[in-house]
Amino acid sequence: MKLNLESLLANIRKGKPPSLLLVHGDDYQVRAAIQALLDLLVPPENRAFNLERFDGRAASWDQIEASLMTPPFLSGTKTVWVEDAPYFASAENKGEMGEKVLLLWSEGKKDEAARLFFELLHIEGWTQERWDRVEERASTAEIAALLGDDGREAAALLSFCRGQDFRMRQAASGEADRLIHFLENGLPPWGVLLLGASHVDRRTRLYKKFIEKRAALDLAIVRDKSGNLDRAALAPFLDQRLREAGKRIEPRAREMVLARAGTQLRAVHQELDKLFLYVDDRDLIQAKDVEEILLDQGEGWVFDLTRAVAARDRLAALGQLARLLSQGNHPLALLGPIAGEIRRLLLARQLMDGEMGRQWRSEMSYPQFQQKVLRDAPVPGNPYSLYMGFKGAENFTARELARDLDLLYETDVRLKSSGNSPRIVMERLVIELCQKSS
Repeated sequence: MKLNLESLLANIRKGKPPSLLLVHGDDYQVRAAIQALLDLLVPPENRAFNLERFDGRAASWDQIEASLMTPPFLSGTKTVWVEDAPYFASAENKGEMGEKVLLLWSEGKKDEAARLFFELLHIEGWTQERWDRVEERASTAEIAALLGDDGREAAALLSFCRGQDFRMRQAASGEADRLIHFLENGLPPWGVLLLGASHVDRRTRLYKKFIEKRAALDLAIVRDKSGNLDRAALAPFLDQRLREAGKRIEPRAREMVLARAGTQLRAVHQELDKLFLYVDDRDLIQAKDVEEILLDQGEGWVFDLTRAVAARDRLAALGQLARLLSQGNHPLALLGPIAGEIRRLLLARQLMDGEMGRQWRSEMSYPQFQQKVLRDAPVPGNPYSLYMGFKGAENFTARELARDLDLLYETDVRLKSSGNSPRIVMERLVIELCQKSS
């Protein structure tokens, strides 16, 4: 059975702490989990003596092991916390590490980016001697290729690192074997070794040993095909934040939050903080609040375009289209979501024209829709999405929506043919989708 944070915390409360634990995955969740674990393992009044903290990219394993073998000054558990433990990385996941370096650098976290960059160089086989001979101009192309960058960020990162006193980590021989020894035989009775890592290679022998001993807490976030946070995985996090803030949220506003989430849970956390501050003491968060405050990080922009199409609001749809095209979005990237919306509307229209239409009323709220329309006729998919589909489908006939699918096919052909202006092709499509049949 997969290890989970709740069971770990419950065992610590019962006086059964783990002697060795790896916490890895999403940065935000790793930090939150480690803080929760430390709050129980080492009471604040004992932290000056019974907690030692190491940066795994800078500290040698000999230092860490010496700390583990030294009894605590005060009675109780001594916890050795290693941040950014590098023992689970390998050349196979250097692509992920390169992406993380660039992300940290773009967020202004220059020291964190530089330390992860040095760990990446270490995995690539760089030595301190080789680094000392680096010339910025000559090495930029090599570093850019390693990071998967076009060269601009690599040049800035390299220049920053050259001006700092960063040192290449010297790996002690047999680090993995020494960790496995602790896994097999346990730490001294007074010790807990807590390792945090954002990147692990699950194929390494060391990681497999941690899994085998149920000493790895995996907090990786499920992602969709585009790399964004998976909506199903993000929903519980959103619900938890709402409970903590004492807020409620409208169904449509909830869908907008999920659509606008990007790739990093920490960024979603920050955006929700802004949203809670914006609504102040009002307990209900509305769609207009999300639209006003929440930064769109997950390409939820397309929601605004498809919503305008569903409402047959030609001016709003053309305005959204112009904004998206001006931001560099490719027309073909917009065509897919529009087609998905038309198919959703057609499904809703067909259901409305059947038995479910007898219970449907345009003024229905979402709870009423669930109770009266879906109660005896459950359908697959998201119920709220279907509810919004019913509301949008009121603006169309089934024949119009079938015609719109033909228009989408024709538009796809025009966009892929030479001699057509993509902007004009897309504007024509939007106008025709919003135009009612005579």
